[in-house]
Amino acid sequence: MEKKVPFNLDTYDLKEELDRLRGKVKKPNILIAGATGSGKSSVVNHVFGRDLTKVAAGEPVTRGIHQFMSDDIAIVLYDSEGYEIGSARQQAYADEVIGFVERAQTKGAAAQIHLVWYAINASMKRVTPLDRALIKQLNEATSVAVLLTQIDQVDLDELTALRNELVDVVPEQAVFQVSVAEELLNDQELRNHLDWERLVTWSVEQLDQSLQEGLLMEIHAESEAMLKLKRKKANRIISGYVASAGTAAAVPLPFADAIALTPIQVTMSVHLFRYWGVKANDDMLKTLIGSTIIPQIGRALSKTILLNVMKFFPGANAAASVINATVASGITWAIGLAINEVAYRNAMDSSKTIEQLLNSDFGSLFEQFMEQNPVTKKKP
Repeated sequence: MEKKVPFNLDTYDLKEELDRLRGKVKKPNILIAGATGSGKSSVVNHVFGRDLTKVAAGEPVTRGIHQFMSDDIAIVLYDSEGYEIGSARQQAYADEVIGFVERAQTKGAAAQIHLVWYAINASMKRVTPLDRALIKQLNEATSVAVLLTQIDQVDLDELTALRNELVDVVPEQAVFQVSVAEELLNDQELRNHLDWERLVTWSVEQLDQSLQEGLLMEIHAESEAMLKLKRKKANRIISGYVASAGTAAAVPLPFADAIALTPIQVTMSVHLFRYWGVKANDDMLKTLIGSTIIPQIGRALSKTILLNVMKFFPGANAAASVINATVASGITWAIGLAINEVAYRNAMDSSKTIEQLLNSDFGSLFEQFMEQNPVTKKKP
Protein backbone atom coordinates (compact mmCIF):
# COMPACT_ATOMS: atom_id res chain seq x y z
CA MET A 1 0.00 0.00 0.00
CA GLU A 2 1.41 3.40 -0.99
CA LYS A 3 2.54 5.47 1.99
CA LYS A 4 0.79 8.81 2.21
CA VAL A 5 2.90 11.98 2.34
CA PRO A 6 2.20 13.80 5.65
CA PHE A 7 0.34 17.07 5.28
CA ASN A 8 2.59 20.07 5.88
CA LEU A 9 0.89 23.42 6.54
CA ASP A 10 4.21 25.24 6.02
CA THR A 11 4.24 24.23 2.36
CA TYR A 12 0.49 24.67 1.91
CA ASP A 13 -0.03 27.39 -0.73
CA LEU A 14 -2.87 29.37 0.81
CA LYS A 15 -2.92 32.00 -1.95
CA GLU A 16 -3.24 29.30 -4.59
CA GLU A 17 -6.04 27.68 -2.62
CA LEU A 18 -7.90 30.99 -2.28
CA ASP A 19 -7.52 31.60 -6.01
CA ARG A 20 -8.87 28.11 -6.71
CA LEU A 21 -11.85 28.69 -4.41
CA ARG A 22 -12.59 32.02 -6.10
CA GLY A 23 -12.71 30.24 -9.43
CA LYS A 24 -15.18 27.68 -8.11
CA VAL A 25 -17.76 30.19 -6.82
CA LYS A 26 -20.63 30.59 -9.26
CA LYS A 27 -21.46 34.27 -9.56
CA PRO A 28 -25.06 35.52 -9.72
CA ASN A 29 -25.69 38.23 -12.32
CA ILE A 30 -27.69 41.17 -10.92
CA LEU A 31 -29.13 44.01 -12.99
CA ILE A 32 -29.96 47.26 -11.23
CA ALA A 33 -32.51 49.32 -13.17
CA GLY A 34 -34.79 52.33 -12.81
CA ALA A 35 -35.09 55.99 -13.69
CA THR A 36 -32.26 58.46 -13.21
CA GLY A 37 -32.25 59.56 -9.57
CA SER A 38 -34.14 56.50 -8.36
CA GLY A 39 -31.38 55.60 -5.89
CA LYS A 40 -29.74 52.70 -7.71
CA SER A 41 -26.24 53.55 -6.48
CA SER A 42 -27.41 53.97 -2.89
CA VAL A 43 -29.03 50.53 -3.00
CA VAL A 44 -25.86 48.85 -4.27
CA ASN A 45 -23.62 50.68 -1.80
CA HIS A 46 -25.83 49.84 1.17
CA VAL A 47 -26.45 46.17 0.36
CA PHE A 48 -22.80 45.42 -0.44
CA GLY A 49 -21.18 47.89 1.91
CA ARG A 50 -19.10 49.45 -0.84
CA ASP A 51 -19.38 50.95 -4.30
CA LEU A 52 -18.82 47.95 -6.55
CA THR A 53 -18.67 50.21 -9.59
CA LYS A 54 -15.48 51.67 -8.13
CA VAL A 55 -13.73 48.44 -7.07
CA ALA A 56 -14.70 46.24 -10.03
CA ALA A 57 -13.65 46.57 -13.65
CA GLY A 58 -16.44 48.06 -15.73
CA GLU A 59 -17.16 47.77 -19.42
CA PRO A 60 -20.20 48.63 -21.56
CA VAL A 61 -22.26 45.71 -22.81
CA THR A 62 -24.87 47.93 -24.50
CA ARG A 63 -25.19 51.67 -25.00
CA GLY A 64 -26.62 52.20 -21.52
CA ILE A 65 -25.70 49.10 -19.53
CA HIS A 66 -22.29 48.50 -17.94
CA GLN A 67 -20.98 45.25 -16.52
CA PHE A 68 -18.89 45.36 -13.33
CA MET A 69 -16.93 42.27 -12.34
CA SER A 70 -13.69 41.24 -10.67
CA ASP A 71 -11.95 38.04 -9.60
CA ASP A 72 -12.26 39.25 -6.01
CA ILE A 73 -16.01 39.93 -6.18
CA ALA A 74 -18.43 37.01 -6.07
CA ILE A 75 -21.24 38.65 -8.06
CA VAL A 76 -21.48 40.34 -11.46
CA LEU A 77 -23.31 43.67 -11.40
CA TYR A 78 -25.02 45.17 -14.45
CA ASP A 79 -25.79 48.85 -13.97
CA SER A 80 -28.22 50.64 -16.28
CA GLU A 81 -27.83 54.37 -16.82
CA GLY A 82 -31.53 55.05 -16.25
CA TYR A 83 -33.82 57.51 -17.98
CA GLU A 84 -35.20 60.96 -17.32
CA ILE A 85 -38.93 60.89 -16.60
CA GLY A 86 -40.75 62.55 -19.50
CA SER A 87 -37.76 62.35 -21.85
CA ALA A 88 -37.78 60.96 -25.37
CA ARG A 89 -35.29 58.32 -24.26
CA GLN A 90 -37.86 56.52 -22.09
CA GLN A 91 -38.88 53.97 -24.70
CA ALA A 92 -35.32 53.52 -25.90
CA TYR A 93 -34.30 52.72 -22.31
CA ALA A 94 -37.11 50.17 -21.98
CA ASP A 95 -36.21 48.48 -25.28
CA GLU A 96 -32.56 48.39 -24.31
CA VAL A 97 -33.13 46.82 -20.88
CA ILE A 98 -35.72 44.31 -22.08
CA GLY A 99 -33.61 43.37 -25.09
CA PHE A 100 -30.53 42.89 -22.94
CA VAL A 101 -32.31 40.62 -20.43
CA GLU A 102 -34.14 38.60 -23.08
CA ARG A 103 -30.91 37.98 -25.01
CA ALA A 104 -29.14 36.96 -21.81
CA GLN A 105 -31.88 34.45 -20.93
CA THR A 106 -31.27 32.58 -24.21
CA LYS A 107 -27.67 31.87 -23.19
CA GLY A 108 -26.20 29.39 -20.73
CA ALA A 109 -27.10 29.60 -17.04
CA ALA A 110 -23.87 31.42 -16.13
CA ALA A 111 -24.63 34.30 -18.54
CA GLN A 112 -28.30 34.81 -17.67
CA ILE A 113 -29.61 37.65 -15.52
CA HIS A 114 -30.55 35.94 -12.28
CA LEU A 115 -31.99 38.95 -10.44
CA VAL A 116 -33.25 42.43 -11.29
CA TRP A 117 -33.47 45.11 -8.63
CA TYR A 118 -35.75 47.83 -10.00
CA ALA A 119 -35.57 51.10 -8.06
CA ILE A 120 -38.41 53.65 -7.89
CA ASN A 121 -37.90 56.91 -6.03
CA ALA A 122 -40.81 57.07 -3.58
CA SER A 123 -40.36 60.82 -3.13
CA MET A 124 -41.59 61.28 -6.73
CA LYS A 125 -44.92 59.86 -5.43
CA ARG A 126 -45.75 58.02 -8.62
CA VAL A 127 -45.09 54.82 -10.54
CA THR A 128 -44.80 55.77 -14.19
CA PRO A 129 -46.49 53.78 -16.97
CA LEU A 130 -42.99 52.95 -18.24
CA ASP A 131 -42.02 51.55 -14.82
CA ARG A 132 -45.12 49.37 -14.76
CA ALA A 133 -44.65 48.07 -18.30
CA LEU A 134 -40.93 47.46 -17.86
CA ILE A 135 -41.27 45.69 -14.51
CA LYS A 136 -44.04 43.49 -15.89
CA GLN A 137 -41.95 42.43 -18.90
CA LEU A 138 -38.84 41.84 -16.82
CA ASN A 139 -40.83 39.76 -14.36
CA GLU A 140 -41.76 37.42 -17.20
CA ALA A 141 -38.07 36.79 -17.91
CA THR A 142 -36.48 36.60 -14.46
CA SER A 143 -36.94 37.40 -10.75
CA VAL A 144 -37.62 41.09 -10.15
CA ALA A 145 -37.55 42.97 -6.87
CA VAL A 146 -39.13 46.44 -6.87
CA LEU A 147 -37.41 48.79 -4.42
CA LEU A 148 -39.31 51.87 -3.26
CA THR A 149 -36.37 54.05 -2.24
CA GLN A 150 -36.21 57.20 -0.10
CA ILE A 151 -39.32 56.24 1.86
CA ASP A 152 -38.26 58.75 4.51
CA GLN A 153 -39.59 61.42 2.11
CA VAL A 154 -43.20 60.16 2.07
CA ASP A 155 -45.93 59.50 4.61
CA LEU A 156 -47.75 56.20 5.16
CA ASP A 157 -50.69 57.05 2.91
CA GLU A 158 -48.38 57.99 0.03
CA LEU A 159 -46.36 54.81 0.49
CA THR A 160 -49.51 52.71 0.52
CA ALA A 161 -50.69 54.39 -2.69
CA LEU A 162 -47.38 53.54 -4.38
CA ARG A 163 -47.63 49.91 -3.32
CA ASN A 164 -51.20 49.76 -4.62
CA GLU A 165 -49.97 50.86 -8.06
CA LEU A 166 -47.80 47.74 -8.18
CA VAL A 167 -50.42 45.21 -7.08
CA ASP A 168 -51.09 43.87 -10.58
CA VAL A 169 -47.43 44.16 -11.68
CA VAL A 170 -45.42 42.01 -9.26
CA PRO A 171 -46.28 39.87 -6.22
CA GLU A 172 -46.59 41.89 -3.02
CA GLN A 173 -43.69 39.98 -1.45
CA ALA A 174 -41.40 41.26 -4.23
CA VAL A 175 -41.95 44.94 -3.28
CA PHE A 176 -39.51 46.39 -0.74
CA GLN A 177 -39.45 49.79 0.98
CA VAL A 178 -35.94 51.05 1.72
CA SER A 179 -33.97 54.13 2.66
CA VAL A 180 -30.37 54.98 3.51
CA ALA A 181 -31.36 57.94 5.70
CA GLU A 182 -29.28 57.83 8.88
CA GLU A 183 -32.24 58.74 11.10
CA LEU A 184 -34.03 55.56 10.00
CA LEU A 185 -30.99 53.27 9.95
CA ASN A 186 -29.82 54.31 13.42
CA ASP A 187 -33.19 54.08 15.16
CA GLN A 188 -34.20 50.45 15.78
CA GLU A 189 -37.93 51.21 15.90
CA LEU A 190 -37.83 53.18 12.65
CA ARG A 191 -35.51 50.65 11.04
CA ASN A 192 -38.22 48.03 11.46
CA HIS A 193 -40.12 49.83 8.68
CA LEU A 194 -37.27 49.14 6.24
CA ASP A 195 -37.04 45.97 4.17
CA TRP A 196 -33.27 45.63 3.68
CA GLU A 197 -33.12 42.25 5.44
CA ARG A 198 -36.21 40.99 3.64
CA LEU A 199 -34.72 42.07 0.30
CA VAL A 200 -31.56 40.06 0.94
CA THR A 201 -33.49 37.00 2.11
CA TRP A 202 -35.86 37.16 -0.87
CA SER A 203 -32.98 37.62 -3.32
CA VAL A 204 -31.06 34.65 -1.92
CA GLU A 205 -34.12 32.42 -2.12
CA GLN A 206 -34.74 33.36 -5.78
CA LEU A 207 -31.33 31.98 -6.74
CA ASP A 208 -30.33 28.43 -7.49
CA GLN A 209 -28.45 26.97 -4.52
CA SER A 210 -25.22 27.02 -6.50
CA LEU A 211 -25.50 30.84 -6.81
CA GLN A 212 -26.51 31.66 -3.24
CA GLU A 213 -22.99 31.48 -1.85
CA GLY A 214 -21.71 34.20 -4.17
CA LEU A 215 -24.43 36.67 -3.17
CA LEU A 216 -24.05 35.95 0.54
CA MET A 217 -20.30 36.41 0.35
CA GLU A 218 -20.76 39.97 -0.90
CA ILE A 219 -23.70 41.03 1.28
CA HIS A 220 -22.79 43.59 3.91
CA ALA A 221 -24.61 41.69 6.63
CA GLU A 222 -25.23 43.99 9.58
CA SER A 223 -28.36 42.60 11.21
CA GLU A 224 -28.85 39.45 13.23
CA ALA A 225 -31.40 38.17 10.72
CA MET A 226 -28.99 38.45 7.79
CA LEU A 227 -26.11 36.93 9.75
CA LYS A 228 -28.30 33.99 10.76
CA LEU A 229 -29.25 33.48 7.12
CA LYS A 230 -25.57 33.51 6.18
CA ARG A 231 -24.77 31.00 8.92
CA LYS A 232 -27.59 28.71 7.80
CA LYS A 233 -26.59 28.77 4.12
CA ALA A 234 -22.98 27.88 5.01
CA ASN A 235 -24.21 24.36 5.76
CA ARG A 236 -24.20 23.69 2.03
CA ILE A 237 -20.46 24.47 1.87
CA ILE A 238 -19.77 22.22 4.85
CA SER A 239 -21.83 19.38 3.37
CA GLY A 240 -19.62 19.29 0.28
CA TYR A 241 -16.50 18.75 2.38
CA VAL A 242 -18.28 16.20 4.58
CA ALA A 243 -19.01 14.18 1.44
CA SER A 244 -15.35 14.43 0.37
CA ALA A 245 -14.17 13.26 3.78
CA GLY A 246 -16.57 10.33 3.66
CA THR A 247 -15.31 9.38 0.22
CA ALA A 248 -11.68 9.60 1.37
CA ALA A 249 -12.46 7.18 4.18
CA ALA A 250 -14.74 4.90 2.15
CA VAL A 251 -12.07 2.29 2.71
CA PRO A 252 -11.45 2.54 6.48
CA LEU A 253 -8.23 4.40 7.32
CA PRO A 254 -5.90 3.41 10.14
CA PHE A 255 -5.64 6.28 12.63
CA ALA A 256 -1.97 6.56 11.66
CA ASP A 257 -3.02 7.43 8.07
CA ALA A 258 -5.74 9.87 9.06
CA ILE A 259 -3.56 12.71 7.86
CA ALA A 260 -5.13 11.99 4.46
CA LEU A 261 -8.21 13.82 5.71
CA THR A 262 -6.42 16.95 6.93
CA PRO A 263 -6.16 18.76 3.54
CA ILE A 264 -9.93 18.39 3.12
CA GLN A 265 -10.62 20.00 6.48
CA VAL A 266 -8.00 22.72 6.04
CA THR A 267 -9.47 23.65 2.65
CA MET A 268 -12.94 23.73 4.22
CA SER A 269 -11.61 26.06 6.92
CA VAL A 270 -10.12 28.41 4.31
CA HIS A 271 -13.38 28.31 2.32
CA LEU A 272 -15.45 29.25 5.36
CA PHE A 273 -13.08 32.04 6.37
CA ARG A 274 -13.38 33.49 2.87
CA TYR A 275 -17.16 33.07 2.82
CA TRP A 276 -17.41 35.10 6.05
CA GLY A 277 -14.96 37.72 4.81
CA VAL A 278 -12.59 37.19 7.73
CA LYS A 279 -10.20 40.13 7.70
CA ALA A 280 -6.85 38.35 7.88
CA ASN A 281 -3.86 38.09 5.58
CA ASP A 282 -2.54 34.76 4.35
CA ASP A 283 -0.01 34.42 7.19
CA MET A 284 -2.68 35.12 9.79
CA LEU A 285 -5.02 32.53 8.29
CA LYS A 286 -2.23 29.97 8.30
CA THR A 287 -1.55 30.74 11.94
CA LEU A 288 -5.23 30.38 12.85
CA ILE A 289 -5.46 27.04 11.08
CA GLY A 290 -2.10 25.78 12.36
CA SER A 291 -2.45 26.85 15.98
CA THR A 292 -6.09 25.97 16.61
CA ILE A 293 -7.82 23.91 13.96
CA ILE A 294 -5.19 21.33 13.02
CA PRO A 295 -4.29 20.57 16.66
CA GLN A 296 -7.99 20.07 17.35
CA ILE A 297 -8.23 17.70 14.41
CA GLY A 298 -5.21 15.84 15.75
CA ARG A 299 -6.69 15.52 19.20
CA ALA A 300 -9.99 14.37 17.71
CA LEU A 301 -8.22 11.65 15.77
CA SER A 302 -6.19 10.42 18.71
CA LYS A 303 -6.90 9.16 22.17
CA THR A 304 -10.01 11.25 22.92
CA ILE A 305 -11.96 10.08 19.89
CA LEU A 306 -10.55 6.58 20.07
CA LEU A 307 -11.85 6.19 23.63
CA ASN A 308 -15.21 7.70 22.78
CA VAL A 309 -15.67 6.36 19.27
CA MET A 310 -18.42 3.99 20.36
CA LYS A 311 -20.26 6.86 22.04
CA PHE A 312 -20.14 9.17 19.02
CA PHE A 313 -20.36 6.55 16.28
CA PRO A 314 -22.47 3.49 17.12
CA GLY A 315 -21.12 0.43 15.39
CA ALA A 316 -17.65 1.86 14.76
CA ASN A 317 -14.80 -0.54 15.42
CA ALA A 318 -12.76 1.07 18.17
CA ALA A 319 -10.64 -2.03 18.64
CA ALA A 320 -9.50 -1.88 15.04
CA SER A 321 -8.33 1.73 15.49
CA VAL A 322 -9.72 2.83 12.15
CA ILE A 323 -11.57 5.83 10.84
CA ASN A 324 -14.45 4.83 8.62
CA ALA A 325 -16.58 7.06 6.41
CA THR A 326 -19.04 7.80 9.23
CA VAL A 327 -16.30 8.86 11.63
CA ALA A 328 -14.55 11.02 8.99
CA SER A 329 -17.81 12.69 7.99
CA GLY A 330 -18.78 13.36 11.59
CA ILE A 331 -15.44 14.94 12.45
CA THR A 332 -15.51 17.13 9.33
CA TRP A 333 -19.11 18.19 9.98
CA ALA A 334 -18.28 19.18 13.58
CA ILE A 335 -15.19 21.15 12.53
CA GLY A 336 -17.15 22.98 9.83
CA LEU A 337 -20.01 23.88 12.15
CA ALA A 338 -17.60 25.05 14.85
CA ILE A 339 -15.75 27.36 12.45
CA ASN A 340 -19.05 28.62 11.05
CA GLU A 341 -20.34 29.42 14.54
CA VAL A 342 -17.10 31.17 15.53
CA ALA A 343 -17.24 33.31 12.37
CA TYR A 344 -20.91 34.11 13.04
CA ARG A 345 -20.11 35.20 16.60
CA ASN A 346 -17.28 37.36 15.34
CA ALA A 347 -19.63 39.03 12.85
CA MET A 348 -22.23 39.60 15.58
CA ASP A 349 -19.73 41.10 18.01
CA SER A 350 -16.34 42.22 16.79
CA SER A 351 -15.08 43.09 20.29
CA LYS A 352 -13.24 39.74 20.16
CA THR A 353 -11.01 38.89 17.24
CA ILE A 354 -11.50 35.72 15.23
CA GLU A 355 -8.25 34.44 16.76
CA GLN A 356 -9.52 34.99 20.30
CA LEU A 357 -12.82 33.28 19.52
CA LEU A 358 -11.12 30.29 17.93
CA ASN A 359 -8.94 29.87 20.99
CA SER A 360 -11.77 30.32 23.49
CA ASP A 361 -14.77 28.71 21.75
CA PHE A 362 -13.65 26.33 19.02
CA GLY A 363 -12.86 23.30 21.22
CA SER A 364 -16.14 23.30 23.14
CA LEU A 365 -18.13 23.95 19.97
CA PHE A 366 -16.39 21.07 18.23
CA GLU A 367 -17.32 18.66 21.01
CA GLN A 368 -20.88 20.01 21.09
CA PHE A 369 -21.40 19.48 17.37
CA MET A 370 -19.82 16.03 17.52
CA GLU A 371 -22.51 14.99 19.96
CA GLN A 372 -25.30 16.72 18.01
CA ASN A 373 -24.31 15.38 14.60
CA PRO A 374 -27.60 14.20 13.00
CA VAL A 375 -25.91 11.42 11.03
CA THR A 376 -23.89 9.89 13.84
CA LYS A 377 -25.67 10.67 17.09
CA LYS A 378 -27.24 7.82 18.98
CA LYS A 379 -30.97 7.45 18.70
CA PRO A 380 -32.78 7.57 22.09
